[in-house]
Amino acid sequence: MSTSWHLTHDQLHQYASHTADGVTAMSVEAHLTRCARCRSLLPADEAWLERSWADLRDVVDQPRRGPVEHLLTAVGLHESTAKLLAATPQLYRAWLTATVLVLVMALTVAHELPRGSLLFAFTAPVVPLIGVALAYGRGVDPAHSLASVTPLAGYRLLFTRTAAVLVPALTLCTAAAFLMPSVSTLREAVFWLLPALAMVAGCLVLSRWMSPSSAGGLVGAGWLLALALLGAADGLDPFVLFAPTAQAVWAAALTLLVGVLLIRLRAA
Repeated sequence: MSTSWHLTHDQLHQYASHTADGVTAMSVEAHLTRCARCRSLLPADEAWLERSWADLRDVVDQPRRGPVEHLLTAVGLHESTAKLLAATPQLYRAWLTATVLVLVMALTVAHELPRGSLLFAFTAPVVPLIGVALAYGRGVDPAHSLASVTPLAGYRLLFTRTAAVLVPALTLCTAAAFLMPSVSTLREAVFWLLPALAMVAGCLVLSRWMSPSSAGGLVGAGWLLALALLGAADGLDPFVLFAPTAQAVWAAALTLLVGVLLIRLRAA
C-alpha cells in the first residue's frame, strides 16, 4: 500500500535506537505497518531475530512439563492425558490443601473430645465428593474451553479426572482414619468408604443434567439434610448411616450407579 509521505532518516534512527518519544514511536509504528519501503530501510538485528524465533519455537513446539505431568507420564499415562489431568483448576489444589487441614482438625478433635470422632465420621464421606465437584466444569476449570474440544472431552475427561481426584482423597482419608482413637482394623477404618463412593457416583450420574459442581452441591446438601433429620429425630443416631444394614444399602446404590456410569461411558 502506497503512502504520500515517508519517514526521515532521523525518525528511523530514533525509533530503532529507542530514543523517540512515545507519540513519535506510535506514529512510526503505524506508518511501518503500511509502508514496505520504510520497513526495508529500518535496520534489523538479524541475530536478535533468530534468537527470538528460536525461543518462540521452543515454547510453542516443546512446552516445559511440570512435576505433575512428569509423574503422570512416569506411571504410564499418555502425554496428552497427563497434560489434561495436570491442567486442573486452582480450586482443586485449594481443596487438597483444605482437605489436609480439615482432616488434621478432625483428628485433633477426635483425640481431645469424648465424641470427637463424630466430626471425622460425617466429614470423610464428603471429602471425595467436593474434590470431584471441583475437578471439571466450565465454572471451575480455566482450561475447560480448551479441553472441551479434545478427543477426551466430555464424560471421558470427567471420569478420568474423577479417578485422579479419588486417589489422593481416599488415601488421605484412609490414613487419617487409621490415626483415629480406638481404630485397629481395616473394617473400622473404612466405614465411611461406601457412602463416599456412592455419593461420588451419584454426583457423576447427575452431571448429565447439571454441572459437576452443582451436582456435588446437591448430593452434599442431601447428606447434610440426612444428618440433620437423624440428629433431630428421637431415638435415632446419625451413626445409623454407617450401620451394617446401611452399608448394604450403600453398596447396592453404588453398584446401580456404577452400572449407569459404565453404560454412559461405553456410549460416549
